Amino acid sequence: MFEGHDPYLVALSVVIAILGGYTGFGLAARIRGTPGVSRRVLLAGAAAFLAVGIWTMHFVGMLAAPIPADTVYLVLPTIVSFLICALVVGISLFFVSIGEPSLRRVISSAVLLGAGIASMHYVGIHGLAGDFAIAHDNAMIFLSVLVAIVAAYGGLRAFLARQDGIRLIVSSIAFGFAVSGMHYTAMAGMHFAALSGEAHHHAGGLAASQQILSVVAASLKIIIAAGFLLSLVPDPRR
Repeated sequence: MFEGHDPYLVALSVVIAILGGYTGFGLAARIRGTPGVSRRVLLAGAAAFLAVGIWTMHFVGMLAAPIPADTVYLVLPTIVSFLICALVVGISLFFVSIGEPSLRRVISSAVLLGAGIASMHYVGIHGLAGDFAIAHDNAMIFLSVLVAIVAAYGGLRAFLARQDGIRLIVSSIAFGFAVSGMHYTAMAGMHFAALSGEAHHHAGGLAASQQILSVVAASLKIIIAAGFLLSLVPDPRR
């Protein structure tokens, strides 16, 4: 699954997903006891941090992958992948944070969250452009989605447990495994095929190089780290 990947970037991508999950779930844990507008702000902040964690993990994982050197990233699919992720994560958190978290609601949220993670991944992969074609193994697509849903369910169940400190740690770790497990399982089923000279594919629309993506990913990593550190500051009202 990790053949040819940079092990340090792989480890960094998993850590990013876990930190994003911890920060996002930490904000979501305060939703129930917060009234009115503040509740919506917390929900938006939690969804944003989880989405940024997922998105950044994905593209750090792409930087770790042995992809062709001349690969560029189409901006429109890349942005759409983030918007899909933020929307789905927000809806999923809304289901489990508002009202009674019944088993049906948790399962629905886990399916939605897992499907959102997978959708973000494959839309983001669609943004890769270069002199190659990309093929996916159907079995690995199914397995990657299943990994995301099962791990997301575990993360949500841990998040809804009663132990405040432990639940955030367990849910964030499960969330990190959901995101990174789905990504690397999908990458294991993805294959690059060189195109013939007559069939070269040229990127259409605005595109960004891997160097630009590295700068964007580094900036988002700083945001996630800052949010994580702020989440550790004790709340004087508690």
